[in-house]
Formats: sequence, structure tokens, C-alpha cells
Amino acid sequence: MSRDQCCVPGCRESGRTQSVLHGFPHPDKDTERFRMWIYAVGGDILGLSNDYIYKNRRICRSHFEDKYFCRFNRLSNIAIPTANMPGLRTIPKFNVVPRRPLQGIENLLSPIPTTSTEEHVI
Repeated sequence: MSRDQCCVPGCRESGRTQSVLHGFPHPDKDTERFRMWIYAVGGDILGLSNDYIYKNRRICRSHFEDKYFCRFNRLSNIAIPTANMPGLRTIPKFNVVPRRPLQGIENLLSPIPTTSTEEHVI
């Protein structure tokens, strides 16, 4: 994969179809955001060196929400790729079960009845 193609797994966008491919944040100057981008992209990019990713990997516009774009179509300095990500599509939806309060525990100090038929000799 070259720097002229989006590195998100399954994305077919390239420099020919998208006018702008966004580079990763600098791994030393913006470590937190760099890591967030890597984990958002996932796939085999996780096995590459930070320097290689910074210099050779790009992400296309379709993976950023509109709220992250500033004047002249530039990404804001807090942008994280969250749209159209392959890993986010596979997250299962869970049913929400209403919570009920715990029932009071009664007779906490009373002895527990035994069900054994043997008598214990002391």
C-alpha cells in the first residue's frame, strides 16, 4: 500500500478518487492522537513502525465526521477517524435489560438448614 491510497482495511479510495488523503499525526508530538488513529484503523497497520506509518500511510476524508473539518477542508487538531470504519461495523448490538433493585437479604445471621441425613457426632 502506498501513500496514495487510504490505509483503512476495505477502503478503496485513493489519491485519484479523493482530492485529499490525510496524514497521521506526528507520533512524537501528538502521541495520544497518533495511537487513537492507529487503533481506529486496526488491521495490519498495528504491526508497522510509528515512523513508517507517519511517513507512508494516509486516511481519506470519508473516515472523518464533518464536525472535524475546519476552514479550507483542513482537519482539526482533535480529529479522530470514526466514520465508515470496518471494526465499528462488527460491534454487536446488545439488548438493554432494565435493572431491578436487589431484594433485601433476610435472616443473614440465622443458621442455614442442612439437607444431609447424617448426624454429626461431636
